[in-house]
Amino acid sequence: MELTKLEIIGLQTITGSDFYERGRESVVWDFSVYDICPLRGKTRSGVYGSLAKKELIVITEKNKQFYIDADGTKRRNPYYDKNDFGTIYITELGYAELDRLELIDSNGYFNSSTLYS
Repeated sequence: MELTKLEIIGLQTITGSDFYERGRESVVWDFSVYDICPLRGKTRSGVYGSLAKKELIVITEKNKQFYIDADGTKRRNPYYDKNDFGTIYITELGYAELDRLELIDSNGYFNSSTLYS
């Protein structure tokens, strides 16, 4: 599998999150990644979508404000205000690919010589 330069930037941004504190075991808030990502708009969405499609990352969606119950009635999600953020993490396959390309160290951080800007 080949990674594009933009996909590598997307993965770097995950490891650059303030919440990437547990190395390879880190699960970070989506806003902490999107806020520091140099990619914008559809490019950013496309990169993270591509990484998820390749199963290199997992993105959990934030709670939706409304849902349709079993009776077909639209209802407000009682958990919406409690957790308005999704999460992102790099999968084992993602780390294996980064290891294969020798882009990260044993803790899952990008080597300074492999960083894109």
